[in-house]
Amino acid sequence: MLKKVIKKEILDNILSPKFVFTFLLCTILILLSVFTGINNYRSEKKEYESAIALNKKNLDSQPSWGALAGLGTKITKQPQVLSTIAIGIQDAVGRNATVNVAYDPKLTDSKYDSNPVFAIFGELDLTLIVKIVLSLIAILFTFDAIVGEKERGTLKLTLSNRVPRDQLILGKAIGSFLSLAIPLVIPFLIGLIILNLYPDIHLAGGDWARIGLIFVFYLLYLMVFFTLGLFVSSRTNRSSSSLFILLFAWVIFIFVVPKLSVMISKYISPVPSVHEVNAQKDAFLQQIQGSAPQRFQKWREENPSEDSDEYREKIKKFLEELQQDLTAQIDAKNKEIEDAFQAKRRTQESLALNISRISPASAVTFSALSLARTGIHEHERFLNSIKTYKPIFTKWVNEKMIRSINFQSSEQPKPVLDDMPQHEFNPMNLGESFSLALPDLIILALMTILLFVGAFVSFLRYDIR
Repeated sequence: MLKKVIKKEILDNILSPKFVFTFLLCTILILLSVFTGINNYRSEKKEYESAIALNKKNLDSQPSWGALAGLGTKITKQPQVLSTIAIGIQDAVGRNATVNVAYDPKLTDSKYDSNPVFAIFGELDLTLIVKIVLSLIAILFTFDAIVGEKERGTLKLTLSNRVPRDQLILGKAIGSFLSLAIPLVIPFLIGLIILNLYPDIHLAGGDWARIGLIFVFYLLYLMVFFTLGLFVSSRTNRSSSSLFILLFAWVIFIFVVPKLSVMISKYISPVPSVHEVNAQKDAFLQQIQGSAPQRFQKWREENPSEDSDEYREKIKKFLEELQQDLTAQIDAKNKEIEDAFQAKRRTQESLALNISRISPASAVTFSALSLARTGIHEHERFLNSIKTYKPIFTKWVNEKMIRSINFQSSEQPKPVLDDMPQHEFNPMNLGESFSLALPDLIILALMTILLFVGAFVSFLRYDIR
């Protein structure tokens, strides 16, 4: 009996005009998002290669070690191939950071800087389509699944044929969800085939595993809205009431909860602005730089000038130690200010994320970005790798700069970069990404189970008159 109910439900849905419309709409939107993601990734890859080449050219063209220390080196984040599916925050926060002897590195060159229209309309990716379009379609598939049949009289007729209620609700749920999954699965597979055909896009084994996990999260997310539709449909007596309640819940989950979570977290756990933090760093930098001439003058008073190589070596050694000391003080103070700021920011961020997880839309977004390595945690990981690299670079360039001082000539030797330390960044592995997405998996699974149990129990008690 269960198989017959499932088969009937699938056939009824597939042969309906709403299924044809849904399939065409999803195919167009999903393939459009794939092509958009491919073009964005290829463009970002070219920008990355150009930035690397330009940085090398700038470093090689510096006339002296002092000029190199002031210019610094530019670190550019390599684009993630799975940004073709989930763009994430990388375009908003920027992908470049300058590391020099003075300033604390920060990411710049956001895509919104060059083209503010993206900040208005945002980017189109597969996660956005699933989150907004397919969740709405799931509601339209299920808002009248129970109450609609009651209004048409078909529910009473079906149950009069001694079809058990538990098998009927289970068959309708399975059949309807399989019908709903088709408009996602087929275009998604076509999109992956297209993605794999591009010669400059390489998907490793780990990337395919990530894509598979992201797809599982998409299905779980749709299950939440699907079971929500069944639950509301089995608790109402009119289709119009069911649709109104579901649309209201959809707006709350998709738009209100994520925005409200940010507002609440700002109120409960305020964080100083970035401008305040930068002002504190700049004030200390000016203070330290102002103390350097005084310390050098004091040293000269304690060490009378001599015209000898030994004295010139003493000056070089003092200047090297002075420079390293000043840089260490600047880095330590910047770290102290930054750590205090980041601690408050992480508290606020964690509060906002946890509140927003009430919405399944937030849960699927966080999980997709974690698995695609385009979310907040990957951004922080990259930024921390740059901050770890800064003292290594500054120590190296300071030593070179001081050792290049020639008291007998004004000419400065051109920098040789053969032994320049290189920045290293290790993106999150699959296990780390999945551990970040695991809470969202649990939340989506629990929501699905609770809503289905609610729909199941409600249908068993449903008045079909």
